[in-house]
Amino acid sequence: MIHLAVSAPGKVILTGEHAVVYGKTALAASLDLRTTAELTELPDFSNSTNIKIEFPNINLFVNIPFQIYKSYFSSNNFNFDFSTNSDRLHRQVEEFLPLSGVLVTPQQKLSLQALFYLLVYIAHEERINVKPFRLHLFTQLTINSGLGSSASFAVCLAACFLRWSRLQKNIIIGFEKNDLENISKYALSCEKIMHGEPSGIDNSVCTYGSIIEFRRDEPVNVLSEIPSMEILLVDSKIMRNTRDQITRVMELKQSFPEIVKSILNGIDDVSKAVLEEINVICNINLDHPEPLLVEHNKLGTLIHMNQGLLSALGVSHPKLDIICSIAQYHSLYGKLTGAGGGGYAFILLPPNILEEVVASVTEQLIAEGFNVTRTKLGTTGVKIE
Repeated sequence: MIHLAVSAPGKVILTGEHAVVYGKTALAASLDLRTTAELTELPDFSNSTNIKIEFPNINLFVNIPFQIYKSYFSSNNFNFDFSTNSDRLHRQVEEFLPLSGVLVTPQQKLSLQALFYLLVYIAHEERINVKPFRLHLFTQLTINSGLGSSASFAVCLAACFLRWSRLQKNIIIGFEKNDLENISKYALSCEKIMHGEPSGIDNSVCTYGSIIEFRRDEPVNVLSEIPSMEILLVDSKIMRNTRDQITRVMELKQSFPEIVKSILNGIDDVSKAVLEEINVICNINLDHPEPLLVEHNKLGTLIHMNQGLLSALGVSHPKLDIICSIAQYHSLYGKLTGAGGGGYAFILLPPNILEEVVASVTEQLIAEGFNVTRTKLGTTGVKIE
């Protein structure tokens, strides 16, 4: 029997959120908080054998009779091209869930839809011999907070099922370039179920890791060399909705097209300047700390500018503004990450920062009621555990 485990990171948007929707440049970095999936084939002794699904983060523990799955998804209704008929596949997955007999919340239902959508899609494309299995998935990411939890979830599931296919064919090597491209493609298709029209940036960075340069409908540029970067990840504890924030910017653009166009172009310029700074920092001799600190200060200033431009688009929040003000009081720089309107912000930590400064900032943020996590950017993308 096959047993496997894979994991995928979360993400933060360094610069460029919202502007990326309109074809501008965005930079995203993988986050050293991960989603992990473990899949184990189960013995098929009788028709009562189940598919066991365990997602503790959303309190989802269900057993679905394997025969119901096999009977439904083996029908002739599924003889079509899944890659060009994702909506049709999604509808049929939606119709399957009531037949499975499980009672779930809306959030749990969406997770199950994503799971079976990817399972059926990848099983068809990669020729998986689907058997009864147990799938346990756990994430270190806060869900629905702008840290790429849904993309990390989708990438992790896609990698899990692709790995299952490979092991059934006795292919034991790790993920190669073509595998990563397929994982990202599968995950993006799944993200459309959850987010409507995602830009593709989240699934890309959760797949490839590192820092990526992204423009819609263009090949992803994964930076081969990146500096060591630490942040304080700060939870505003304000719930937000990605679609609402995208709609807010869209309506503002319709009302003031030239002004919003200028702001979006400004965000694009900031993203390009941040990319240049990252390249400069990578080429600095680490034995000379002064130039390194100068360039990190420029990087922080650009991040601060991006926050100002996002505020002008109306996608910040008073709590996010407080986080950035606390950072600025300590001569540090912060910005929201993701759609805005709540969720998370991050504060960039320069190299060799004094620990007492980090402690002071953290204490002040906690006193304001925020949750704070110190973590790294640019970590490994999807991987076999």
